[in-house]
Amino acid sequence: MVKRRKVDRRMVIISLDAVGARDLAYLKTLPNFQKLRAQSGYCDHVESVYPSITYPAHTSIVTGKKPLHHGVVNNLRLQPGRKSPDWMWQKHFIHGKTLYEAAAEKGYVTASILWPVTGKSGIRYCVPEIFANHWWQSQVMVSATNGPVLYQIELLKKFGHLMDGIKQPQLDNFVYAAADYTIRKYDPQLFLIHLTDVDTNRHLYGLDAPQIKEALDRHDERLGGICRALAETGDMEKTTIVVLGDHCQMDTHTVLYPNYYLKKAGLIRATADGKIKDYDFIAQHCDGSCYIYAGKKMKKQMTIMSAEEKEAVMKHLRSCLQKIPHLHEIFSRKHAAALGADGDCICMLEAEPGYYFQNGMEKPQEDVGQMQGERMLATHGYLPALP
Repeated sequence: MVKRRKVDRRMVIISLDAVGARDLAYLKTLPNFQKLRAQSGYCDHVESVYPSITYPAHTSIVTGKKPLHHGVVNNLRLQPGRKSPDWMWQKHFIHGKTLYEAAAEKGYVTASILWPVTGKSGIRYCVPEIFANHWWQSQVMVSATNGPVLYQIELLKKFGHLMDGIKQPQLDNFVYAAADYTIRKYDPQLFLIHLTDVDTNRHLYGLDAPQIKEALDRHDERLGGICRALAETGDMEKTTIVVLGDHCQMDTHTVLYPNYYLKKAGLIRATADGKIKDYDFIAQHCDGSCYIYAGKKMKKQMTIMSAEEKEAVMKHLRSCLQKIPHLHEIFSRKHAAALGADGDCICMLEAEPGYYFQNGMEKPQEDVGQMQGERMLATHGYLPALP
């Protein structure tokens, strides 16, 4: 058990998911952001990681590493054939030490609410971001097995009525109430808080829809409340508040399905009802970008192939991928790794603005407005240097 010492320094990191530099002009007009900015330094030229999605970005924030090195290279795990793959929810996916582990070693009390990749993390007061993803699971069960039970029960009893699943703004109203309560009762010295109001609304309504300013207004109120709780419970001269975004988004109109082309080329074999039996190569989407991975058999075969045989296989794969419309780029494994993405991929696809990828294989592409299931009018995952 870690021996804790009394410390009076505090750091609170507030992540505003999908809030980007384009939002700064409006944020500067809001009272609580104005007040914080007057006492702070800030930077409006920050690049996300690649792929520019939530779990890789948040893991980079707490490790100082790119996805290539910390191991959380996507939100989703590679589970071909699963309609709803599991996410990289647990700490064991992270390679190396995190900020919260380093803080605990120094005797600091740690806390986090819905910070990504904190399941089974050992954070003292933790509500991990995780959801029930199998028919035999309940939300209570997966939360209890991935974070401190009594703390989560305490918060659910007090503030569970504020939530309606993952709908916004209800979810962030819960996060704010839980954060305020945690500061006042437990006063953690390192507190990680993840708010997703803007991200959800950008996915649903688009990059600059009216709902975005409404969500930013709510963030301003939450920021003000968190700052009040900190001021009333400790010395603000010894408190550091960090407010950041993990990525922004781009408007979209069309979904691309690379696995359709891989299946058509015989590189994915499926049953008559569309279930994957086997594959040589498969696409794993990151929204605006997409990994291409080799199957286990193909990966093994490629280790014993001659240079000519391997070149022929890659030439066939590349000719298949080049049939996908609206690709901005096909990055080699080496290039993807240089960008900080997964060095275990075979290659990586980058979509043109307005297009994004999904894992289906029954059609080549789809108009976002015609989608029957989950659709996104804006999303992320693209090269972080893009506007």
